[in-house]
Amino acid sequence: MLRGPLGKENYKPKFSGHDTFPFRYAWLTKLAEFITENGSKGIKEFEKNKLINVVKFGVGLNMVKAIRHWGQCTNICDQDFEITNFGKKIFAAKKAFDPYLEDISTLWILHWKLASNPELTTWYYAFNYHDSIMFDRDKLTNDLLSVAKFSKWKGCSENTVKRDVDCFVRTYTFSTKKGEITEDSLECPLAELSLITSTYSKTSYEFQRGPKPNLSFEVFEYALLDYFTEKLKGSEILTFERIMYDFGSPGKVFQLDEKSLDNYLEQFEIRKNTSFRFIKGAGGLRQIQKVKDITLDELLLNCYQKNNKKAA
Repeated sequence: MLRGPLGKENYKPKFSGHDTFPFRYAWLTKLAEFITENGSKGIKEFEKNKLINVVKFGVGLNMVKAIRHWGQCTNICDQDFEITNFGKKIFAAKKAFDPYLEDISTLWILHWKLASNPELTTWYYAFNYHDSIMFDRDKLTNDLLSVAKFSKWKGCSENTVKRDVDCFVRTYTFSTKKGEITEDSLECPLAELSLITSTYSKTSYEFQRGPKPNLSFEVFEYALLDYFTEKLKGSEILTFERIMYDFGSPGKVFQLDEKSLDNYLEQFEIRKNTSFRFIKGAGGLRQIQKVKDITLDELLLNCYQKNNKKAA
């Protein structure tokens, strides 16, 4: 039996919505600005306003659909297409933190939003369930189809899953022509994170597990609090093993190894005014204890403070 969020009896898989398009650099900014200036009605009532939206967004109809999809998946807007507080702070406020995705911290946070969300089946499965560092497009597709059959998921055709896997791969990799990488090779900003790289085979890829030099401590703390809040409502302690290996954990989503995770956690002992304390006990026991009430909005601000860009 499949464990974790994807194994729940009432789980509903999602393999569509993006129309095969990974999100592009200007899309989330355009959506945030559109909602801020025009309200949510125009983008929510899509069929009624689709031609107007095509003109306003300056892209084709299928791309407008994809923009709607990625806006919700990245938590820029909610299910009613109202701009979220997160969306305002990053993209839409007068002093927005990073409206043009120029800061690598934003890309890590957007990746966290996607890969820690079990509603995005392929993303969640690939980062949280797939054990090998190597994967093949066809093999990943077949794995998901096998899980779907075993779990009796509905609406999971081979073509739908295959297209979703293709979009997933293109989200994190550079496309190449004649073996060369150019400016046009970057379909999605998340490829800059180098979480997945191509191998010798056209359909084979590799997860890059280990240190993440451009993943700042502040972004890690933000993700840890988000995970902590989701997993341990009412509890104050998390073990090292859960942070490293649990479904939707920072260790899994950021593809860290144990030494890299340990380095981030040790920063809680070195830095002042952090929200957690790292405890090393007898027999090699390692735990994180929440010692300060703080909100995700406060930690989001920390991610964009000057001189906070050095990773652990």
